[in-house]
Amino acid sequence: MSPWVRVAAIAAVGVLTTPSVAQAAPADHAKLAGLGQVVLSEPGALGHPVWFGVAASAAVDGESRGRFWFRHLLPDGSLLGQGWADVTCLRVTGNVALFTAVVPEGVGPMKNHAFYMKVLDGGGARPDQVAFIQARGGPDRPPTRCLDFDVEYPGQPRHQVRTGGFVVHGD
Repeated sequence: MSPWVRVAAIAAVGVLTTPSVAQAAPADHAKLAGLGQVVLSEPGALGHPVWFGVAASAAVDGESRGRFWFRHLLPDGSLLGQGWADVTCLRVTGNVALFTAVVPEGVGPMKNHAFYMKVLDGGGARPDQVAFIQARGGPDRPPTRCLDFDVEYPGQPRHQVRTGGFVVHGD
């Protein structure tokens, strides 16, 4: 297991098990944590393994915070890209979490890059699923709000989490 994967896994577990963060939070405090791998099936990315890690929370007033990690490999295992982003929005409804993560300026080569993610927590009975789109580069900072793919971008593929998983907790 790579050091990046170990660090992300430890961070995600810490969010779920630290009493001051998880158990002491108000009941209406949304949380998302986990680390999972998906394999892409889109043209131009067929067979690419991608790891996503996230540890995020949203307060009752809607203020969100957290960290998102990504690692994108080619089918032969060589690295295509990796890094982290700040979570700017987290919304949880039932077992579904929507979140946005924006790569801060000066962190790596991806200026004004954002990830818009949807995580479906299978609860152990079914595999978790992830759907996402990206805003790549440009001179302006991308939107930081949460996007609901099923409403704003219908037809986005959902990827089954093959290794790892996510825990979604909301009100």
